[in-house]
Amino acid sequence: MILDNHFSQERGAAETNDPWCSSTLRRLKEASPLSLKVALRSIQEGRFQTLDQCLVREYRMSLQGISKQISGDFCEGVRARMVDKDLAPKWDPPSLEQVSEDMVDRYFSPLSESEPDLDLPTKQREAFT
Repeated sequence: MILDNHFSQERGAAETNDPWCSSTLRRLKEASPLSLKVALRSIQEGRFQTLDQCLVREYRMSLQGISKQISGDFCEGVRARMVDKDLAPKWDPPSLEQVSEDMVDRYFSPLSESEPDLDLPTKQREAFT
């Protein structure tokens, strides 16, 4: 269902001949498929969360992304763009269809004991009046 909707939206964007749509679609196709699904989930969840919850979620996602425990896509993207400058990253997995829900879920799971979650000083804030 999600992929059908994705391809339908992609066709619609391609048919508009709008430069912004074309440029955005091209850039999305260059991005890590896993990162695209993680970003989409983050946006969907963030709509219903407080700022503090969003910051904790983004912190988790960032650390999971650079840890290489789920995927090496972050490092591969840096390699392709900044180090070798070949602009040819080899994403793992290489397509949206191959990204499992489990992989996406792991980006949002609690961190290990050696890397505790973000602890925001919320008790020190003044209440809004």
